[in-house]
Amino acid sequence: MTHAVIKAAGISALLALGACAQTQAQLPIADPTPPPVGQTAPSPSPRAECAPAHATLYFGEQVASEEPVVTPLIDDFLARIRACEEAGGELRSLSILATADPGQTLAAARAQVRRRQDRVRDALVAMGAPADKILYADPVQASESAVMARRAELTADMY
Repeated sequence: MTHAVIKAAGISALLALGACAQTQAQLPIADPTPPPVGQTAPSPSPRAECAPAHATLYFGEQVASEEPVVTPLIDDFLARIRACEEAGGELRSLSILATADPGQTLAAARAQVRRRQDRVRDALVAMGAPADKILYADPVQASESAVMARRAELTADMY
């Protein structure tokens, strides 16, 4: 009976940790600017193969590490883009949103985010992504309690 209670408590803790990871707060490094007046969001593609693609890349454990753990994730991500293009669609843009480690000065956080975005961009281009379609999203600094904050979010807007 005690083993079952411990197992149930462990599973509950894992589910709670997963929920925290999904809802963790992020603090903007720079004030976001409002979208230009009259600009609308791009329309979604009618092709199922061209639904927006997302991937999350994580960086190493060491604070100084700027290398993401990426190869299989980037392969899968770029395969979705190629599938869209093979179906007659196109890649509109590929954005990289990176987070900085908590507890840094504003300048240090911006520099770290830029290094991470550059590393992810270099990896994407090396694996065949078109450099002219890659955009950097506004930088973000993780909150002190953020779980798995050393990451970059990739989003492909396809039509």
